[in-house]
Amino acid sequence: MTIRKKFFLLAGILLGLFGAVVGVLAFVQKLDRDQLGNISEYELPLQQLVGDFDVYTDRYELEILRELRSDRSDPADRAAATAAAKALADELRNTVATGRAILEKAIRDPGYETEDRVDLARITGVLQYLSRSLEEFIAVGEATLAALAAGRRDDAQLASLSFRKFAQAFGSDLSEVRHQLSDLTSRSTRAVLARQKLDTYLSFGLFILACGIGLGVSAVGSTRVVSSLRQLVASTKAIETGADVVPVAIRSRDEVGELALAFNRMLEELRERDRLKDTFGKFVDPRLVSRLIASGADQAERRSLTVFFSDIKQFTGISEQLTASAVVHLLNNYFGAVADVIHGHRGIIDKYIGDAVMAFWVPPFSTGDDHASDACRAALAQQQAIAALRAHLPEITGIRRNTPDIVIRMGIATGEAVVGTIGSESARSYTVIGDTVNLASRLESINKVYGTLILITEETYRPAEATIEAREVDQIIVSGKTEPVRIYELMALAGELDSSQSELRATFAEALASYRRQDWDNAQAQFESCQRCAPNDGPTQLFLGRIALLRATPPAADWNGVWHHLEK
Repeated sequence: MTIRKKFFLLAGILLGLFGAVVGVLAFVQKLDRDQLGNISEYELPLQQLVGDFDVYTDRYELEILRELRSDRSDPADRAAATAAAKALADELRNTVATGRAILEKAIRDPGYETEDRVDLARITGVLQYLSRSLEEFIAVGEATLAALAAGRRDDAQLASLSFRKFAQAFGSDLSEVRHQLSDLTSRSTRAVLARQKLDTYLSFGLFILACGIGLGVSAVGSTRVVSSLRQLVASTKAIETGADVVPVAIRSRDEVGELALAFNRMLEELRERDRLKDTFGKFVDPRLVSRLIASGADQAERRSLTVFFSDIKQFTGISEQLTASAVVHLLNNYFGAVADVIHGHRGIIDKYIGDAVMAFWVPPFSTGDDHASDACRAALAQQQAIAALRAHLPEITGIRRNTPDIVIRMGIATGEAVVGTIGSESARSYTVIGDTVNLASRLESINKVYGTLILITEETYRPAEATIEAREVDQIIVSGKTEPVRIYELMALAGELDSSQSELRATFAEALASYRRQDWDNAQAQFESCQRCAPNDGPTQLFLGRIALLRATPPAADWNGVWHHLEK
């Protein structure tokens, strides 16, 4: 049932309740009208007739006695008196007949209760007795008048004495009828007044009852609707905050029930999407899964980003010392350590290539130009994570003696690249392609030439300069490129460089400047100073060897210090 129909049903119930109240009150008022009708139609006319009967009997007797005492001798006067007496006798007969007719009708009226009918029947009996006595009463009067008309006054006097025997019938008996009628009218009036009072209380009582029932039905109906809506609102807010949500109960088949059903379907779809996200999040970064689900799989754009490559030094030799399960166990621990760091610094792991890791930082995951500093900080944090991992290598590899060391080389490049879904219709991956990716890969490989762990491009160093410590290492042209690239060694986070490293960086910068001016003597002296500061410094050893080579085979006069790396 729809909400609209429910509202109409509720309105119908309320109207029905008020209709019932009106009906009950109308019924009670009908009883009052019937009672008042009985009073006005039967009881008051009967009282009037009894009064008239009493008056007419007195007048009839007085007329006869007055005629008896009068000295009239004129026959016309006697005839007029006789006519007047006869008219009163007819009035008496009509009064009795009218009273009997009223009583008969009243006894048949269903508006009277049994007790009232008994009283009316008793009055009818008395009236019948009075009717029989009336004829005798009239006969006494007629006999008296006949004796007077015949001139027999003594006989008339004697006949008039018979009026005395009607004193009780037309006196106390008639008074009893009058009292009975008065009691009946009084009782009926009191019943009407009592019912009127009851009507007032009943009106208020039924109104309050109808209001209570109506409000109760309204409260129950509205509570069901409102509670369902509140449950939907609470569940929607829970989804918004990421809390666990259970399907809402469907309590009706109206629009709210349909909304609850649609919500449950939506919840199931969201759970299915979350399951899809969790499943594919093990193969693709969960943030990418969310973005692909939200915006579709077909998307690619050119963005400014930072690409990262890392590789385990001499991993082939390490893997030959381990069993297959130990190799897998080592890689899983290694990848787990670096993946947590990359994700924690807003990076996205593109793929695992054997023991190598490719990742990238791109807006909106790294806001603005922070992708370069995020990548550098992630690289330094990974080196710390690997240092912590070394302590557990005996347990991981199962080798207690001569445990292989784990050293990670990293290359970071910043620039433009195409990022998006790339592949065939049947198999695609979300990745980045372009020169920046190739450069980052070559920098990771070039670490072995310079004996460094982390090499970054100048395009990476400049936006991240405020957050990191680095030294310029060289200016090179990598295989497949014609433009030189200035590269830096990432040394530490800003402010975390110790004094010896700071001295090394400053001396190395002076030596590099002399080297580029082809001032071999000064450059060699400064690089040797760097070597005394850091005997195992890879770039220093490289440049000392390169100076010896350049002394033997001097470069051209326009040589600018750029070194060509032809390694693939």
